[in-house]
Amino acid sequence: MAVEAAGLGLWEWNVRTGALTWNPRNRDLFGVDPHRSLHIREYIGLVHPDDREKVRAAYRAARDQPTGGDYLVEHRTAYEPEGKARWVQARGRVIRDAEGPVLVVGSTLDVTDRRTAEERRSLILRELAHRAKNGILIMMTIVAQTARGVSTVKDFEEVLLARLKSMADSQDLVTQAVGKPLRLGDLLERALTPFDPERFERPPELEEVNIPTELVVAMALLLHELSTNAVKYGALSAPTGRVELGIAQQGEGRAVLSWREVDGPPVKPATRKGFGTRLLDVSLRNNGGHVEGVFDPSGFQAKIHFPTATP
Repeated sequence: MAVEAAGLGLWEWNVRTGALTWNPRNRDLFGVDPHRSLHIREYIGLVHPDDREKVRAAYRAARDQPTGGDYLVEHRTAYEPEGKARWVQARGRVIRDAEGPVLVVGSTLDVTDRRTAEERRSLILRELAHRAKNGILIMMTIVAQTARGVSTVKDFEEVLLARLKSMADSQDLVTQAVGKPLRLGDLLERALTPFDPERFERPPELEEVNIPTELVVAMALLLHELSTNAVKYGALSAPTGRVELGIAQQGEGRAVLSWREVDGPPVKPATRKGFGTRLLDVSLRNNGGHVEGVFDPSGFQAKIHFPTATP
């Protein structure tokens, strides 16, 4: 009863005859018919192909000890219920006599949940490391480009802090989303608040679009830069100027956010590539998106192409 409560598979291998004796739980773990006889020749075929050599090596190390030895190995089974990998932990003891191994006895425990949790944790740690590296690279670029575009330490401080604050605010949204897609409307609300949201026309369909979390920081920084330029040089520098936003779906899993400035001063093409122009070029490319900017005389326009996510 204790063995059944623990979910242990018990097994015995007669080395001289090759016969295997498995309890019902062990047969269940490997997806074996509960009634048919088993032979050692079949066993390795019940182990996942990628783990077979590991299982063989664990047994040989115990077998080759002078008085017999114990072994412990974790491996996947060839039996994958519902198409998902099943991990088991096998413990065995090799019993010898004067002529060599006589019997191998042991137990099998299902450790799929633990292995899945470990893999998920490892994936999260790799993702955190990747995002941290990306964040540092973005900050290095921001510092370098900001330094080129200002003439005083005070200006450098103000512009740099504003850009870093935009990054920090967008990272808050990533944290709140806990790995889930974020609504574009929530990102716009956060990114446009410092620039008088009443001057941005946002159609309701924007609220229905979801963006992947890995795009949030880049998108927020892009929106911050577009808004800053609109305040300094574009439509928002005029009392009646405004920005019209729109959304268009382009195939499954992709969308285009349009940015159109109206009722502002005449627009002249940039004579040099500042931070904003460079940001348009590279901001979303690492995540499958891109930006098209047009310096139309009636007002700056941009089309922001990006992948969408399923909520």
